[in-house]
Amino acid sequence: MTNDSHFTDTTPDALRNKHRHARAEFNAETLERHAVALAANLSGVDEFTAAKTVASYIAIRGEIDVQPLMHQHPNKRYYLPVLRGQSMHFAPWQPGESLVKKDFGLLEPDVSDENWIEPAALDVVLMPLVVFDQYGNRIGQGGGFYDRTFAFLHGRQEAATPVLLGVAHDSQREPELIAEAWDVPLDLIATERTVYLR
Repeated sequence: MTNDSHFTDTTPDALRNKHRHARAEFNAETLERHAVALAANLSGVDEFTAAKTVASYIAIRGEIDVQPLMHQHPNKRYYLPVLRGQSMHFAPWQPGESLVKKDFGLLEPDVSDENWIEPAALDVVLMPLVVFDQYGNRIGQGGGFYDRTFAFLHGRQEAATPVLLGVAHDSQREPELIAEAWDVPLDLIATERTVYLR
């Protein structure tokens, strides 16, 4: 009989659940402090500061908030995810503009699809995540939207755009994740503590 009392489940679902629960424990003060520190760290990242079109998101369920960053850089054109079926698109939005609640509880810009931007036309994508490692691997919410949307970046050259920039609390890092064939690796990951380069 083997003693498995120290066994740790490292499957994607187990890691996702572990970090979702841990993230949900952050209080408002911690979330605000992390958001401000993240904004300071990203303000020194060339890929972000040079970008003109940026895919962003509205934080939910303890995700690190990127709105302080957006307020500090108001001259960029921001886009938020819009989910339709199994597809993800990006609609224009600037801080202060109205939002409507849609599928999965996401807040989306209230604009027609003729204003959406093609994913390949983005300079940088700020990607929320649940778990990451320092090698650019991530575990997301489990819907596969980002991997499907940016599958065209598989095998890309270093200069290809958009730059995929994961953002998270530093506590969401694991030593190493096993990448699946369909996973699109991140170029950079920024937290309230530091910036990791793939």
